[in-house]
Amino acid sequence: MARRYKYEEQVVSTVAEKKLTYKELLQERDAYKAENDALKRNRVNRQAKNSVFLNLFMRKEYQLKLYKDLFPADTTITEDDLELVTLDNVLTIHPYNDLGLLARGRLIVLAEAQSTKSMNIIFRLADYYFDSAMSYLVMRNVDLYSSVKIDIPDVEAFVIYTGKKKVEKDVLSLNQVFFGGNPDKPEFKARIIHGDYKGGIIEEYMGFCRIWDEHVLAAKTPEQKQEAVAITIDLCIQRGYLAEYLQAHRGEVEKIMMTMLSPEYVKMASERTEKIKEAIAFGRDAGMGEDQIKSVIIKRYDLTPTYAQNFLDDNSDPEDSRPWAL
Repeated sequence: MARRYKYEEQVVSTVAEKKLTYKELLQERDAYKAENDALKRNRVNRQAKNSVFLNLFMRKEYQLKLYKDLFPADTTITEDDLELVTLDNVLTIHPYNDLGLLARGRLIVLAEAQSTKSMNIIFRLADYYFDSAMSYLVMRNVDLYSSVKIDIPDVEAFVIYTGKKKVEKDVLSLNQVFFGGNPDKPEFKARIIHGDYKGGIIEEYMGFCRIWDEHVLAAKTPEQKQEAVAITIDLCIQRGYLAEYLQAHRGEVEKIMMTMLSPEYVKMASERTEKIKEAIAFGRDAGMGEDQIKSVIIKRYDLTPTYAQNFLDDNSDPEDSRPWAL
């Protein structure tokens, strides 16, 4: 369904209420559109930290810094050895994954920035790898149907976690999360970078995220938010967090931080999740049993029994349940 903006809905309503000439209709539309655009400009991007991560590592010099942070033993790597293989999502304006690099034509490096604790990230990373590997093979005209065993690229996956919740493990395992450690089931692992990580561009990005959380999240009005964005950039430059990048691209970064870029899918999925949680809370307040609530949400939201039970078992607070939130 196409997105309907505020001004479109109000124009339709206005036309229904009073007779307008075509010129008057255009004037009404333009007025509402200007109001809507002003609201969007003053609304801080709910995914700003992630958007800055994307913008930062689209640039060769920072890709090299990131690679050296992740693989300090590789001292001979150069910018020319790195190729961006981040997948595009044709359905939204948002990339399919955060960052994909091909190092020396052989190693796919996947890095995702995340500020909420979600075990689902390991499934997404595995999906990104296989899609990236398939693109790698197709671009090189590899015959997947030959009897000759193909040579697929290696992979290293990382989750850069910037949230406040405690992280108990340094490695996230697909097998452990979804198959209970069954050795007969698929496996894919990602290293989790979190806490007081020390080292180069990753430490700088995490410092940027801490300052963002401290200042921008507390702002309420559009004016306060705009001021908080400027303060965040100023403090990061003073403290050496992405200083070179922020100084060189300040205007671009401010625009990123103040503009909504949420993908339609994430918006719809988030709204659906909140509806399910609201239904569970309503059922509990009404004195319904857990099995009865489970039955209702399975039917209403087309959930599998396991997924419905996961919702019932979930104890995360609202601030920690937004997918790809701040």
